[in-house]
Amino acid sequence: MNFLDFHCDTIGECYLQSKSLLANDLHIDLRRASKFSAYGQLFAVWIPDEKRGNAAFSYYCAVRDRFYHEIQTNFEYIMQCRSKEELHTAFSQKKIAAILTVEGGSVLGGDLERLDSLYRDGVRLMTLTWNDTNEIGHGCFSKNKNRLTRFGKDVVQKMQKIGILVDVSHLNERGFFDVAEYTDKPFIASHSNAKIVDNPYADARNLTDAQIRVFIERDGLIGLNLCADFLGNDGNTGMDAVLRHIMHFFELGAEKNLAFGGDFDGCTVHPSLNGIEKIPLLFDYLLQHGISESVLEDIFFQNGYRFLVANL
Repeated sequence: MNFLDFHCDTIGECYLQSKSLLANDLHIDLRRASKFSAYGQLFAVWIPDEKRGNAAFSYYCAVRDRFYHEIQTNFEYIMQCRSKEELHTAFSQKKIAAILTVEGGSVLGGDLERLDSLYRDGVRLMTLTWNDTNEIGHGCFSKNKNRLTRFGKDVVQKMQKIGILVDVSHLNERGFFDVAEYTDKPFIASHSNAKIVDNPYADARNLTDAQIRVFIERDGLIGLNLCADFLGNDGNTGMDAVLRHIMHFFELGAEKNLAFGGDFDGCTVHPSLNGIEKIPLLFDYLLQHGISESVLEDIFFQNGYRFLVANL
């Protein structure tokens, strides 16, 4: 089967834990991932909220260099992709297509010109905030409920101009609607679920129906998050919870706007979903529970691939 995933924190964990991307005990490694017929992965450099200014950028550079090292060391398995043409090349060569991303706009340190540096590095998506406030705006767990800053509005407009996808996962609701107002191209929630879960984490983090409808209207993309806290409650956070979220998205008409952003190596995941090798089992489970093979192929690969080809 084919799989395309819009968010993981694996490269950061490889850096922090000194582990190889080729083979490890994390959620993702190349040996397990190479069993897919075609596999694309967006690898995020997560910037912790406590890192600001030059410290945030220096941390990004260190993890970015680890990403480069893993690509170079394991070139027979994986290829960095900066364009739709390189995506096609990677898949045609049966290599894992890897796209570098950043989770946390604090990497910019309030400097708009750093976006150019990120683009040159191959970054093709940036999540505007993590959970708290930064120079761009306010995360979903921030006490500040205000809109994007003036700098934040400049950032999203420049991102769309130079070709870095705007990612609203973790952003607060008012910031989300600012992004909708100040952009004219599709944007993404790389790892976000629907607001159908009754716990404070999911209530703050997941997407409202109104937000989901914006993605439908704007040809945006939503990556399903496998994080247990955002999928369900009281242990009901496995495959049935994924099905429940998918069906809610379908009810709103988001069938063509849905992909995966599993958040592997960035969160706690139910044992039934706990690793890249569980993805084919999830596909089979959803197939057995009434979702057609063609629709599943869209969610697991084609919707995301079409989005990248149209927007990179």
